[in-house]
Amino acid sequence: MIFLDTNIILRFILKDHPIYSPKAETIIEKIDKGIVKVYISWPTILEVVFILQNSIKLPKKEITEKLLPIFHLENVNLEHGKLLDNIFGYYVDKNISLTDAYHVALMEKKKVKQIYSFDQDFDKFSQIKRLEG
Repeated sequence: MIFLDTNIILRFILKDHPIYSPKAETIIEKIDKGIVKVYISWPTILEVVFILQNSIKLPKKEITEKLLPIFHLENVNLEHGKLLDNIFGYYVDKNISLTDAYHVALMEKKKVKQIYSFDQDFDKFSQIKRLEG
């Protein structure tokens, strides 16, 4: 297992660097063909999304369409990977941050019904009771 860093994913998606983008494409091809298996951490996913959304200014739907095929490759291992579709679905459909979407999906999995938060985005989910104090 090999860790996959943010910059590999970004160079693959953006195709914006004459040296690193082709190398990133080769790495993703190796993953797709089963030559290597990789682990992608949630901090990496969050960083990729943050950069694509805030620096590159891609819409959430486009970010999701570009990332999910990579994350669904058979040789990609993700912590809480089974929550991936729910997380990105909430991110797009409820128009919330990816971190909040991750928390909602994880709360559902863990059957947690309450959260201490001042963030009103959690009010978009009827199954969650937001507590402020």
